[in-house]
Amino acid sequence: MKNHALAALGSIAHGIRRVLASLLAFVGLREQARFGVPLLVLVLFVAAAVSARDTATILGSRPEVQETDLASVADHETGSGSVWFAFDAVMASSHLATPADLGTFFYLARDPDQPDTGLLVRSGLNDDFIRQRVIVARIIEDESVVGEATEALGSPGPGFIVERTRYLEEVEAGGDPDNAFVPSELGDEELGDEIALTGRILSPADHAACAAEGGCDGEDAAWFYYFADPQGGSTIVLRSPHPPDAIPVRLQGLHLRDSYDLGPVLASDWYAAIDADVPTDRAFQAGQRPPIVVPASWVPTIVFAILGVLLLASQLTGYPVFGDRRRPDAARRLGVGERIDVEITGRMARDQGSIALERSPGTVERLSIGELALRMWRYGLLPRELSRREAEERYRAEEAGERDRLVVNERDQSALVTIERDPAAVEVDAGRLYRIGRSVPAVRVRQGLTDAYLAISDAAQRDLVAAEIRGESEGFGARS
Repeated sequence: MKNHALAALGSIAHGIRRVLASLLAFVGLREQARFGVPLLVLVLFVAAAVSARDTATILGSRPEVQETDLASVADHETGSGSVWFAFDAVMASSHLATPADLGTFFYLARDPDQPDTGLLVRSGLNDDFIRQRVIVARIIEDESVVGEATEALGSPGPGFIVERTRYLEEVEAGGDPDNAFVPSELGDEELGDEIALTGRILSPADHAACAAEGGCDGEDAAWFYYFADPQGGSTIVLRSPHPPDAIPVRLQGLHLRDSYDLGPVLASDWYAAIDADVPTDRAFQAGQRPPIVVPASWVPTIVFAILGVLLLASQLTGYPVFGDRRRPDAARRLGVGERIDVEITGRMARDQGSIALERSPGTVERLSIGELALRMWRYGLLPRELSRREAEERYRAEEAGERDRLVVNERDQSALVTIERDPAAVEVDAGRLYRIGRSVPAVRVRQGLTDAYLAISDAAQRDLVAAEIRGESEGFGARS
């Protein structure tokens, strides 16, 4: 299964090479097709790098958020710099759900240091979600206090699960939400511990109660609220020094001239009850980020990278795939004139280079020196200016003392490789050659520029060929 899968992978690059070879054959450049896949891999990786650079540049062109205060945002004029702000504010308990644009809510946020200065805040979050907070709080266990608080606060509504034995005492406001717990994670925390928490105050207009024995008009005033997970229903009672109409929040968003018609807001009883100075030509869009004008996507980068990796893996895998390999024993069993038919795939040395073969018919055979010289002369592998007899005599002189040699012969393209009698020069393995949907016994032989698979229909014949080649390379002088 593994080798068949590798064969399927390797067939991708193989198919591309064959198509390129067919096209380039018309201009006499068929051999150059082998460079096509590496070049295509390089093009895909370059395209991925360029796409990633361009996307990162576009995404990085978004303006940086500016840390400021609410009063500065209220005085800011559109077109005079940043429109993306982050600041601390206190938020009033009331809100306006506009019937003109369902899912849009308006709130009043005030400057903590200048309560008379405010902003109209527009958000898609309702009254249960808008007041996101980060606090440092102490865990206290007192079931009676929790019972009194929940009775005074009323039911938080369906979907909320309230802690019934413990509550939180707010110690400090502010902190990093990434390093804070949420109420649902308090199960294993020790009583009395002061820990950072992030969550949301559920609608203080509906769920707020005085938590001070002497009333909430003095300096020691405190209030009970429901404090829930930022996006979940786990809830715990929070005792906080902040009144319902001034809940500290952290706001981030855009301050632009809004296309939304503020007329219904300004005409509402809710706006008439506001006792702060607020800009009326625009509203602060909480939670919004500056839009990216130029479309940007990582999809082209990912596609180019995946294709590049896939094609590179296909090129490195090769096709067909040679698997189940083993080193054969060395033996010489073929007599002079005996041969075994094979199907050759790969590259065979020819003249000063090599030729590519794809399932070409061939043989592994043992030839006498005379027959080998004649075969080489016919194939043009000996000097062409020599006659047949001269070529044979010269070759016999070069092979003095030799009676026969083992060769791999491919007749259609006149390729003839003589197996060298040098173990260091020849590599041979027996195994199976896997293609899509099928496999056959095969021998892989590598010698110089030759790197070819010899496919044979019979495993016994495969083992004989592999043993013969190894036996020849190791210089066995007689038939075993």
